[in-house]
Amino acid sequence: MKDRVIIMFVKKPAIIGVVIALFMVGCLSILAFFFQGSRGIWQPDEGYYTGTAVTMMEKGTILIPYLGEEEIFLDKPPMIYWGIITGLKIFGHSEFAVRFFHGLCFAITALAVGGLSYSMFRDRWLAIVSSFIYATMVIPFFAANFVTPDTILTLWTTLSALFFWNSTKTQGKKKIVWQMLLCAAVGLGFLAKGPAALIPCGGMLVFLVVRKEMFRYFLTRWSLLGIFIFVITGLSWYIWVGFKIPGAFSYFLDNQIFGRLITEKYNRNPGLTGALIYLPVLVFGSLPWSAIWLEKKGMVKSSLFNGQWWKDLSQKPQQLFLMCYFFIPLIVLCLASSKLGLYALPVFAPLAITTAKLWMEKVPQIESYSLTCLSKSFAHPVKLVGCWVLLLLTAKFALAFYPTPNNMKIAWAQIKPYLPSSDYELCTIDERADGLLFYGAREVEHLTDESDPYPTFTKRETVLEEMQEFVEKDENGFFLVIEDDEIEEAVKVLKNSGIECRIVHLPYQRAIIFPQLQLIDKKLLDIKI
Repeated sequence: MKDRVIIMFVKKPAIIGVVIALFMVGCLSILAFFFQGSRGIWQPDEGYYTGTAVTMMEKGTILIPYLGEEEIFLDKPPMIYWGIITGLKIFGHSEFAVRFFHGLCFAITALAVGGLSYSMFRDRWLAIVSSFIYATMVIPFFAANFVTPDTILTLWTTLSALFFWNSTKTQGKKKIVWQMLLCAAVGLGFLAKGPAALIPCGGMLVFLVVRKEMFRYFLTRWSLLGIFIFVITGLSWYIWVGFKIPGAFSYFLDNQIFGRLITEKYNRNPGLTGALIYLPVLVFGSLPWSAIWLEKKGMVKSSLFNGQWWKDLSQKPQQLFLMCYFFIPLIVLCLASSKLGLYALPVFAPLAITTAKLWMEKVPQIESYSLTCLSKSFAHPVKLVGCWVLLLLTAKFALAFYPTPNNMKIAWAQIKPYLPSSDYELCTIDERADGLLFYGAREVEHLTDESDPYPTFTKRETVLEEMQEFVEKDENGFFLVIEDDEIEEAVKVLKNSGIECRIVHLPYQRAIIFPQLQLIDKKLLDIKI
């Protein structure tokens, strides 16, 4: 009798829908926010993004990103800084607050993946599985715990895909609404990571070309409104900063377009061999679900090498869109001169849906929401997924205890006892430590002794140029150096210029070099520079 009551309860679609929604929100909240603040701020990415957000808060410059007092940091548009600042305003000064926005973007992206899956196949269970597969893949899960623009970008590219698909399947006013939402999502993606937001749009364009719908899709009386929405949401900040800061326009073109796509100046795995980085990223970054590909490799191989399958693809819009959504951005990423593993994060959305589709073929079709059917079909997979989630959360927590010199929380604890109570300027040489700004450092400036340093908008000074400023402005400054050879080189440069110094060695091959300013021969220093 009791089982019968439970089955009748589960059969009610409205109730099961609410239960599923609450379950989804609860699981995604756990994945997104548990242990999100257990780890200190890590260099390099988290350091300079968090340091920039903290400086923007202190200076009150919400539109111009400053990294420290003097460096204008234009490497990325401001959405990532606004997200960090919002978290700090809501939750206070903590690592959890810094990463809150990224966790939120991750959770919404997982829901958007499910929404896209449902829009394409009208299968509620497939949509749920798609969301869970995306949320429990290694790369999307851990990317949400690191402060980079890629998780934010993936949210907007996934929403763009969802809005685009719906716009191709509706007519009239609904179609226009979806198209305008698409323009807004692409614009906000542009505000998250610049032109990278346009890469998935290449897949949408190819889809329209193959379906012979491109001109009909774009040539409408609402096209100008769509362009206007994109310009306001995505380009307005670039235009404002370009006119406000001399040299910003040329830097944007180099840093975010030509320098990344054509030249090798940013040294991010250039050349076609560098594209091999994406193979392990996709295979191991999709664990444990990539095991399904191996199980279904025969079916996938027979489809891809079947000429008739390709001929019929244009008549299968769901499969065609998933193919375009995955392969076109991946081809662009492989051909670009700048390549990093997290650049491929947006293609994990179509990968999750495709993997869910393959996995659901193993599960019997669910005709009704009976408890017996659910227990038989999903009991074992749910146990396995539960164990995997526990493993992911444990690994996320364990990262807080991983011994690395990149942890600025640990570095700050080591450095703080040696800092003067008066104003000072802490300078790093080639190895950045901008995350110290989050923990209380008053000023961190990055110097270089390289002949061809990483190109930044604000020119980096050399050690001797900074020493001259210390003397001329009577500043209290010192140097933070990592690795024995770098320490020796810095000390050698200073001593050859007549500058005596005191060295304090710290763990992780780190040292603080205190120049003895009162012993400096200013004339000799001027000659050396």
